[in-house]
Formats: sequence, structure tokens, C-alpha cells
Amino acid sequence: MADTIELLEAIGRNASLRRASPQALAAALEGAKASQALTAAAASGDASHLSQEFGDIDLFPPQVTQGIAVQLFAVQL
Repeated sequence: MADTIELLEAIGRNASLRRASPQALAAALEGAKASQALTAAAASGDASHLSQEFGDIDLFPPQVTQGIAVQLFAVQL
């Protein structure tokens, strides 16, 4: 998992990788010996493949929880 996180960080820092086609990104990840899950996620654009490595961790947590939203709307009224 640490290697996957490091590769995701490297992709985020590298503009040419961030804007690469899914096929080019998958090829680069295969060359970097990335996990099958990360390579499949890059090739398909489907982040659910990463659940194989990260387990049941919520990869896309909500930006605002219901409790905070209620407080925000109460203040605005």
C-alpha cells in the first residue's frame, strides 16, 4: 500500500502523468512495477479497483457532514 500511495503522489506532482491518457498512465505504472489494482484503476478510470489494496477505507469521504451542514444552515437563517 505504501508504494501505491507514493506512486499516486508522484502522479499528482507530475503534470505529464496527471494529464496522460489512461493507456499511457497504465503503461507507465506497469513500468514502475505498480500493483495490479493501481494499474487497473488507471487504465479504467475506476477507483474502486483500489479497494483491493485499501480495503473498505472510504476513498471519497464527504466534504461536509450532516451535523456541520445543519449548523451552517441554522447560522444562515
